[in-house]
Amino acid sequence: MHNKVQLLIILFLVLVPQKFLCGQTPLILNTQNRNTASLNGKWHYIVDPYENGYYNYRYEPFDEMKNPGSGGYYLDQKPRSKSDLVEYSFDNSPTLLVPGDWNTQDEKLFYYEGTIWYKKSFDYKRSNPDNRVFIYFGAANYQADVYLNGKKLGRHIGGFTPFNFEVTGTLVEKNNFLVVKVDNKRKKEGVPTLNTDWWNYGGITRDVKIVEVPAVFIRDYSIQLKNDNSAVIAGYIQLDGLDISNKQIKISIPEAGIQKVVKTDENGYSEFEIKNDKLSLWTPQNPRLYEVSLNSESDFIKDKIGFRTISTQGSDILLNGEPIFLKGICIHEENPLRGNRAYSKEDATMLLNWVKELNGNFARLAHYPHNEYMARIILPWKMQKSS
Repeated sequence: MHNKVQLLIILFLVLVPQKFLCGQTPLILNTQNRNTASLNGKWHYIVDPYENGYYNYRYEPFDEMKNPGSGGYYLDQKPRSKSDLVEYSFDNSPTLLVPGDWNTQDEKLFYYEGTIWYKKSFDYKRSNPDNRVFIYFGAANYQADVYLNGKKLGRHIGGFTPFNFEVTGTLVEKNNFLVVKVDNKRKKEGVPTLNTDWWNYGGITRDVKIVEVPAVFIRDYSIQLKNDNSAVIAGYIQLDGLDISNKQIKISIPEAGIQKVVKTDENGYSEFEIKNDKLSLWTPQNPRLYEVSLNSESDFIKDKIGFRTISTQGSDILLNGEPIFLKGICIHEENPLRGNRAYSKEDATMLLNWVKELNGNFARLAHYPHNEYMARIILPWKMQKSS
């Protein structure tokens, strides 16, 4: 029996992603249409190839084996006296732009793979004292350990996916300091692995922002055509907070004449179906988007959604039930004009316009999830005639 329990514990540690073991908050969807404040800009940094930052010099050395994932860091330390040795100082360190890779911002870091510690100081006052606050990262390549005001928020593993942490009880109005340990070392069991066919950029490579939401808010949702019936809109809504059961949420699509009220279950979750056969379906020639709003008793969020179906029949790909011939190209998340990681809305617009100039009607976002801008860019579409 004892051996079986040990085996189950080992399987749990192997199979469960480490980001969940480190207390990461569930991801907030659609931060672009929420109340946010940017933490982009210049961040101080310290290069740390030997990971000395995992030791707090005033206290006992941190033991990663005994307490994985919650280690030391470079505190925002100041000498207490002339004899007090503080070997590293963020105040006197250089800066890197966030978002951005470190490889192309400093020639000494071009080939660097290892740990760099980032620090950003900021003030923040909540618009409502009852609101909740989160720190949101679009991506950091590859492993990120995040600390706010000396408190470990958690760890995220994966260089191309967003993550966030709740900081409601840790944030203060003045002199906050956010410290992020970013490690881009390749591992044989990781992505990218030891031998890979794309450049292994390091750094905080996408936007960092503060997201402020009500005490009970709409954390996640999905709204799309039902798989087996294009005359039905199906989806779900998930609330987050303490009092989330039996709450009303109004779903509205004004241009389609749709309004529906649903109620959440005891877990703040609600699934729904809405019959509507008058939607103008999304196509490359007519990329129709509808404004969709979700209004709970305490939160409001809007989005723009295109409704379409994709299926296969034999060797044909069907868009809205009709065969479509796809012409496209693979895209890496890079700006070749600057020679670095792409990170902005302007970068996404440029890359997708190049696909249009090639007379393409689709793009494969190669190898990894790209920035959300790539899915949200709206471009006027006009297919060129083939010669």
